[in-house]
Amino acid sequence: MSVSFSVVIPTYNQADFLRDALDSVLQQTYQDYDVVVVNNHSTDHTLDVIQQVNDERIHVINYQNNGIIGAARNMGIKATTGDYIAFLDSDDTWHPEKLKTVAQAILADPQIGLICH
Repeated sequence: MSVSFSVVIPTYNQADFLRDALDSVLQQTYQDYDVVVVNNHSTDHTLDVIQQVNDERIHVINYQNNGIIGAARNMGIKATTGDYIAFLDSDDTWHPEKLKTVAQAILADPQIGLICH
């Protein structure tokens, strides 16, 4: 059995931080994931950063969330395809084994519906 993830990253004018966040996802040792970046119509170079990363697993939704980050997360959830959703803020990063650790926990107990850490 395999576990797939959809990583939802809401962002607004955090281009330089977003680059680090995306790099931390792309450097995961567990590779069964896609990424949904929900861009709140950033006025900086956010879209350029995503284009430079150039990975087919990254999908962008431009969405006006009116300052309600939960609305952006909900829009991202609607676009996910993975078995599980993982949230990452655009100014945060993950350790390279984060998804692997979570996948192992899920596989050890398939009744798990939520992991928070």
